[in-house]
Amino acid sequence: MSARLPTLLLVVVCAVSCDKAKNLAAKAMTGMKESIAAKGAGSKSATVDAALQKLVDQTPQGAVFRKDLPFPSRLEVTTTRRHEISGRFYQTSAIEKRANLPNGTRILITRFERTDDQIRYTREQSAFQPAADPPSAGKKSAPAAGKKTVPTQINEATVSPATFRKTGNFWRADNPADFRAAALAQELTPVFDQLLIENALASRPLWFAPRRFKVGDPLVVTGDTLPMLLAGDAKGSLTLKLESFGVVEGHPCGVFSLTGDYKRKSFPDFEGHFSDEDVTIQSGKIWLSLVYPIILREELDTIQTLKSGGRGGLVSRGQGSVKVSVTRVWKCLDP
Repeated sequence: MSARLPTLLLVVVCAVSCDKAKNLAAKAMTGMKESIAAKGAGSKSATVDAALQKLVDQTPQGAVFRKDLPFPSRLEVTTTRRHEISGRFYQTSAIEKRANLPNGTRILITRFERTDDQIRYTREQSAFQPAADPPSAGKKSAPAAGKKTVPTQINEATVSPATFRKTGNFWRADNPADFRAAALAQELTPVFDQLLIENALASRPLWFAPRRFKVGDPLVVTGDTLPMLLAGDAKGSLTLKLESFGVVEGHPCGVFSLTGDYKRKSFPDFEGHFSDEDVTIQSGKIWLSLVYPIILREELDTIQTLKSGGRGGLVSRGQGSVKVSVTRVWKCLDP
């Protein structure tokens, strides 16, 4: 679960860099016979997948968050991230002066396909919508003469999918002629395991104790148990309470309320951006799988201070409030 902004800010960087104005123009029982109640799920589909339902271990005394099943080797995961930013953020580089970045909403849709030690990453959609300026005294004012208006939508350029394959202890571009994938693999191979965990392509190294949880049970995640919720180099404390059982796109989950704060250093994404984060979660919910050690959904109101960017490239910094929404459509392709 990561309330992260590196790609969000850097898509604005791409739009603001070079010719800023021109580029601006350019998303309760084991084997239960009935589906798990979808209270609090907020999913388009409130019906649990039959194959996953058979794996749920739930009785009137509560549910076990399983970690004993072999993790599937063939997966497809489509992730939709939505970030609503309100604060002061800006970019700097070695050759450009400081440039303020607009508040607004960013939607990023990515798709991952895993077959054993091969990962295919596709950025399917990336768009940023600047926040509208508040009206003055209830009137719409015309833009000043010669002043360019900010478009309602900025779409990031489409790029070809990148495919990575593990060779020994290293992740490399599957096609050595793909310069972009080769450069990314060189940057990401030391942290590739973090990326797999963050994107539900691998199980989390720590998960629940093998006991039953019922609605109302609290859980504090801190210190050595943080990898249960946060991949990478993180410190902090998070307080959870099981609110209900629900479904995320057919996947049975426990729905927890969540508050707390954490710091994390040099956390990566699949675009080659690394972020230092200081995050306070004022309120939120998180959907944790009942079948595998993965996180399927996050809805968080946060305050963030961050620094992010590519190695040796543009750097984004700032502080403000960020509403984070993440949903992962997780499909097992194993027979």
